Amino acid sequence: MESNPFLISGYISPDYFCDREKETDTMTEALFNRRHLTIFSPRRMGKTGLISHLFYLGSKKKLFLPVYADIMATTSLQEFVETLGKAVFTAVARNETALKKILKKLALLRPKITIDEFTGAPSVTVSVAPGQDTVSSLELIFEYFRTQDKQFVLAIDEFQQVMEYPEKNVEALLRSFIQQSANVTIMFSGSRKHILTGIFSEPERPFYNSTQLLQLGKINSESYSGFIRERFASPSRSITDGAIALILEATSVHTFYVQFLCNRLYSAFRKIDTDQVKTMLLKIINENEPVYGGYINLLTTLQFRVLRAVATNGGVRNPTSSEFLDKHSLGAASSVSLAVKSLEDKGFISYDNQVYNLNDQFFSQWLIYKAG
Repeated sequence: MESNPFLISGYISPDYFCDREKETDTMTEALFNRRHLTIFSPRRMGKTGLISHLFYLGSKKKLFLPVYADIMATTSLQEFVETLGKAVFTAVARNETALKKILKKLALLRPKITIDEFTGAPSVTVSVAPGQDTVSSLELIFEYFRTQDKQFVLAIDEFQQVMEYPEKNVEALLRSFIQQSANVTIMFSGSRKHILTGIFSEPERPFYNSTQLLQLGKINSESYSGFIRERFASPSRSITDGAIALILEATSVHTFYVQFLCNRLYSAFRKIDTDQVKTMLLKIINENEPVYGGYINLLTTLQFRVLRAVATNGGVRNPTSSEFLDKHSLGAASSVSLAVKSLEDKGFISYDNQVYNLNDQFFSQWLIYKAG
């Protein structure tokens, strides 16, 4: 059976990765010169894949040792420390010798490690010991970094989550440890632009002007068209230019949704034209209808009407303009402004390139379909 070339999670190699050459070069140059980076974009635009791609290339060239920590699910500084500790163990403990060294250095984090009998890869859980000061545990991790003769790149994904912690000094604390660690370059990344950029752009914040900012936009349509065409090119498969154009239009060239739709098309059809794309798109949005019903239950009537208006309008530059309000019968501009802010805070929409659009492209297509 042919391997599906359209990945929707994880990373394998550059063969499965589309474009991002300019962004990769920018990030590589920054990290080579030991400048910290902050990467932001709407969710599912490919931040994690880009970080994995950079780590793959950097590791191949032995430029640095990569450490990746996704803190999306953390709710406190203690959970942050435990997630970071696990990330360090996973990255460093590649063999028994390295494992013994790091166990000795970070024993206070109470690591529990099992080795996969087939791959030999370690699986780690870390917990801060009862009575152990969380700050001291964090300091222990950065002290470990400092005592190594390696250059580390630490990626902290969904970094804006630290704003939800009950502890109020997390930014200042991390800033102080990072400043002391000359051999650690940090990549912060996140999907809530207005929160993440505030951390690094407001003068009163500890991380003010401490990183190079990189906004991750959509992949160029021509590059994605070529990527799709090449992966459907074989004696037994084909895809028309019209089908590719419809895929990119229906997904707004949003990385995850392009990959997901192409993945489904690749598994279902050998010859693909616009009819197959329409059939698969309808199948996907029907499959997800229970999810979309759950979305709606989270919204007020006005929030839902605004969301539907943004979808059917194909995005909007100014949602409080009289033209948009009148066209969709939305009422007072002040009420719509509050609804837009709430939808943005809840992650339903984002403001990118001076346009508001839905983040979930299949939900957007479902709203358009239901609107007739």
